[in-house]
Amino acid sequence: MKLLHFSNKSNGTSVSVKRRELLADFANQNFFEYTPLSEESQRNCENSRGVSIPTALVTGATGFVGSHTAELLLDRGFDVRCLVRRTRSDIGWLEGKKVEIIRASYYDVDTLRTAVQDSEYIFHIAGVTKAKRQREYREGNVLATKNLLVAAESSSHLKKFCFISSLAAVGPSSDGTPLTEESPCHPITSYGVSKLEAETVCQLHSARIPIVVLRPPAVYGPRDTDLLEMFRLVRHGIKPIIGSREKEVSLIYGPELARAIVDATLSESTKGETYFVSDPKAYRLSDALDLLAGMMGKNGFHVNIPGTILYSLAGIAEFISAFRSKPAALNIEKARDFLQKHWVSSPRKLEAHTGFRTRVSLEDGLRNTLEWYKDSGWL
Repeated sequence: MKLLHFSNKSNGTSVSVKRRELLADFANQNFFEYTPLSEESQRNCENSRGVSIPTALVTGATGFVGSHTAELLLDRGFDVRCLVRRTRSDIGWLEGKKVEIIRASYYDVDTLRTAVQDSEYIFHIAGVTKAKRQREYREGNVLATKNLLVAAESSSHLKKFCFISSLAAVGPSSDGTPLTEESPCHPITSYGVSKLEAETVCQLHSARIPIVVLRPPAVYGPRDTDLLEMFRLVRHGIKPIIGSREKEVSLIYGPELARAIVDATLSESTKGETYFVSDPKAYRLSDALDLLAGMMGKNGFHVNIPGTILYSLAGIAEFISAFRSKPAALNIEKARDFLQKHWVSSPRKLEAHTGFRTRVSLEDGLRNTLEWYKDSGWL
């Protein structure tokens, strides 16, 4: 966030303004003109007032969780830079936001060094969640993380590097007991394996870089596209149950995850630690669907989808995707993921270390998401 220097034409007085939103008010007055302060003058002014504006670099900020994180950082007074792939033509949810866009490649360490320069906090949220080949997961999640960490080592101002992993890196609970950070890792998909490998890369760099790793479960909320189809099915009175009717899942609301990401990164207690982050309790998927149906005024009916049918559909979708540029939303590995009975984890360690606890109930989160889908014309 840059300070602006305003000069009064009539009497020669001047003032420096820190908040960007004041720009329009000053500019609209006839007797003011403004010019940006040089970087040196800005630093001198900040130092003289004892004010330091923290700088954050966010990857994946064009997407669901990343955009909520970038907005929260702006609300907390950060100077926010967003790393956007050179191949991306638009800036997604960042359009109109007061952030600095940095175009770079995750496979070019030199451009990454330029991107991370002077960043005090790095939030690495970008990742590959859908791919046709295992190699694509490794490139997007492991190699990209490794290169960003190598680049981050050149930043003398870095205070914390936050890596967003996934519950998938550990795998499902075998008996319904919520997983803890001491639970053994047994990922069951290529995506989960790549996230676990990326965590290992973080550990290898932790002696030189202060790092915190977060493992969220399924995330829902405004701007999410992954669970949108579920909302559409419920709107038509269909409540799909994949596998067991007793299926349990940990969940977290997108803006709440953003708050956890920022709080954990800024905390002095999280250096070198790994945390699960979710609502305090797990939910039966059938209960969540019933809750959502009630909000829509639908009675509906549960549709049980057996594993054999799901695997057949996944195989067909995966075969068709081989002839298309984009990966299928459903494939064999995703089917295996869906059929697990217990995707549950415990957030107690994070609460104990930072005091973080989710504030938005499942009911309120689903209602907020439903209203956002409607207002945005998605539903």
